[in-house]
Amino acid sequence: MKKKGLAITALTMSALMTFSTGAAVFAASDVSSVAESGAVSASSAAEAAADEKPLKVALLLTGNLGDMSFLDSANEGMKEVEKKHNVTCQVIEMGSDSSKYEGNFLDASDEGYDIIIGSGWQAQEPIQNVAPDYPDTKYILFDASVDYDKGDYSNVYSINYKQNEGSFLAGVMAGEMTETNTIGFLGGMQGSVIDDFMLGYIQGAQYANKDIKVLTGYVNSYSDSATCKEMSLADYNQGNADVVFTAAGASGVGTLDAAKETGKWAIGVDSDQAMLYKDSDPEKANHIPASVMKRVDNSLVRAFDLNAEGKLPWGKSETLGLADGAVGLSENEFYEKLVPENVRADIEDASKKIVSGEITVDTAFGKTNDEIAKIVSKVQ
Repeated sequence: MKKKGLAITALTMSALMTFSTGAAVFAASDVSSVAESGAVSASSAAEAAADEKPLKVALLLTGNLGDMSFLDSANEGMKEVEKKHNVTCQVIEMGSDSSKYEGNFLDASDEGYDIIIGSGWQAQEPIQNVAPDYPDTKYILFDASVDYDKGDYSNVYSINYKQNEGSFLAGVMAGEMTETNTIGFLGGMQGSVIDDFMLGYIQGAQYANKDIKVLTGYVNSYSDSATCKEMSLADYNQGNADVVFTAAGASGVGTLDAAKETGKWAIGVDSDQAMLYKDSDPEKANHIPASVMKRVDNSLVRAFDLNAEGKLPWGKSETLGLADGAVGLSENEFYEKLVPENVRADIEDASKKIVSGEITVDTAFGKTNDEIAKIVSKVQ
């Protein structure tokens, strides 16, 4: 807040004594009074500024930082939020024991946070159970949505992503870069979000290459990089795949390791994984032509921007995609170097067609497991 200072011009004694009739004459006591008034105003302004306490936020992660993927992206987003807004954020790593998640949300709610953020489908039920009992606390759930038909969730904002759109672009890239006409996809656990990645990837690959074959599987974990590496090596070696895309959180590091070991391509997920390894393991980075970015960071910054403007739609869910800058392919130095120019042009063209509506990307949401299995079987 800007403070208005009072400029008091000293008048000479002769001017005070001979000032023309009708002019205001300031006595010493008047000057003193005005000065005191200015001091009080300045003091009040300072006190008002001090009363503007930062928004107290807790980010509860269903896992741990260091996944070089989904959770790290959320953490980076909140760092940016702290820079842009009057916000302090406490990051709480809840680990892999989901039985403790609801207790963590209860504890955070009791501690008086203004906004509590939960990550992924594993935070959905805890927030659904806790939020109605804390109507004065706001909750943000990203990469999942509470069921707004099951209760009063007017204090919950949910963010979903069109990960199928980003995966479509990865499929175009893989379908054009493969030399064996065989590519792979590994998911963390079967579910609508992971299958949405998979269907978009398959559709994009078919769009670019009608002869494509896609090997698919599930690691059944978001933190088992060893099993993920074994499965990736099987796709590369026995399956003859030369590109594997893995959407499995920290498990996906296993695919990056396998790609480096075999000299094949790996597509990263959620964060820009090539750039994360650029300095620590440049050889690995050179086997990651692109990552499918689920811009959790951007979506959280967007949420707090809207909240600051009083425009965040509390009590509702939004689904963000390419047009919102919430998903897409990483376009870094490795993308420019490893992906041929004509392939990059085709990816750009496909992206524009998705945004314009000319291409409608298939989604797993609303499909049964049998319907998804039929789609997968056609490319195996």
